[in-house]
Amino acid sequence: MKKGLNVSKRTARQFLLQKHYLNSAETHDFNQVFNQLECIQLDPVAIVERNHHLVLMNRLSDYQPQELESHLENKQAFEYIANAACIIPMKDYPLFESRRQHFQESWQNERHHSKETIDTILNQLHNNGPLPSKAFKSTSKVVGGWDHPEKATTKETTHVLGMLFHAGEIQVSRRKGAERFFALTKDTIPETILQEAQETPIRVLNERLVHKYLRAYRFIEGTDPRFGWQKMKAAVRREKIESLVENDTLLPISVEGVKRPYFILANDEEALLKIENNTSQTLSSHVSFLPPLDNLLWRRERIEDLFDFTYRWEIYTPAVKRKYGPYSLPILVGDKLVGRADPILNRQEKTLQLTIHYEESCHNQVRADVRTASRSFGERLGAEVTNIYEL
Repeated sequence: MKKGLNVSKRTARQFLLQKHYLNSAETHDFNQVFNQLECIQLDPVAIVERNHHLVLMNRLSDYQPQELESHLENKQAFEYIANAACIIPMKDYPLFESRRQHFQESWQNERHHSKETIDTILNQLHNNGPLPSKAFKSTSKVVGGWDHPEKATTKETTHVLGMLFHAGEIQVSRRKGAERFFALTKDTIPETILQEAQETPIRVLNERLVHKYLRAYRFIEGTDPRFGWQKMKAAVRREKIESLVENDTLLPISVEGVKRPYFILANDEEALLKIENNTSQTLSSHVSFLPPLDNLLWRRERIEDLFDFTYRWEIYTPAVKRKYGPYSLPILVGDKLVGRADPILNRQEKTLQLTIHYEESCHNQVRADVRTASRSFGERLGAEVTNIYEL
C-alpha cells in the first residue's frame, strides 16, 4: 500500500471537527451543513430533543426544527437506511437502489402472505395521498423485526409499512414530531430522480454510494462493518480500500500514538497539512452538547483513538447497570471531549437540570465555559436551567 502521512492527534481532531462543521468560527447555512454531513441519523427518542434536530442545533445558531421537516415535505430530502435510519439529500436517492432491490427480493415470499394488507395500504395512499401510520388499521399480528421468532406481537400494518418502505414502494413524505406520514414513491420522489435510479447501472450507483460514505466520515478506518453503507465481508472491504488507495482516492494516515490505520480523501490532504503545520493556531472555546447519534460519534473507536474519550449510549442498559444517564451528551469544548451532561427536561414547567460528569483533567475555565453554554442550551430548548450539578 502507498505511503501516507503522519499527523498528531491534535491535527486529526481539528480536521475532523472542521469537516463536520463543529465548533467552527465560520457561519454556514442549512443547505451547506445538510449536504456536507451527507445524511443525518434519525431517532424518535426526545429526552431533550430528537437526535436529528440536536445535530443541526450544534452547527447552526438559528436552527429551527421546521427547517429539516420542510426540507422533507418539499421533496428536497428523503428517508432511508444509510448509517442507520437517516434523512438524506434527495439527489442521492438513486444511490440506494441496490438496497431497495435487495429488500424487494428478500421479501418476495412474505409479500404473498400479506397481499391483502399490501393492496389495502397502497390503495389508501393512492386514493387519499399521504397518511400517518395510525391511519392503517389491523387486528392481525405478525413476527416483526424486534420480535422473538416464535412470538407474533407486531401489528401487520406496521410490518407491511416497513416492508414497503424498505423496498422503495412508499416513502416518508413528511413528519410531525415522531409521527411519519407515508405516500407512494411516485408521488414523493421527482420523476427525473426515479429515472436515474432505474437507468444507471447498479455497479455505478454502488461506487457512488461508497464515495458518499467516505465524504460523510472524512477520517476513515477500514474495520467499519458498515463501510460504504453496503454489506461487504472483511476481505472485500480490505480489497476495496486498497484499490481506493491505489487509484489515489484515499490517502493512508498514521496518527501519533494510535495503532489503528486511518485514511482520508486524497483531495483533503491540503486541508489536513494546513492544520498540521499551523501549530500556533488559537483554539476555539466553543461548547457543544453532542447527541448520542451525532455524525462525529458514529465510530466509537475513532473517538477513543483521537479524543481519548470512551462513550457508550446507555439508553438500553438497565438503570442499575448504568454508569451515567440514559441520554448522556458528550461535551465538546474546542477540540476536546471534556465530559458528559445528563439532562432532565421538564417540558411542562420549562426547566432543565444538568448533571455534568467531567473528565479528570478538566480545568476551571472549561467548567465556567460549560456552565455558560448550559444556560444557552436550555434557552434553545425553551427552558430555564434551574440546576447544574458538577461531578
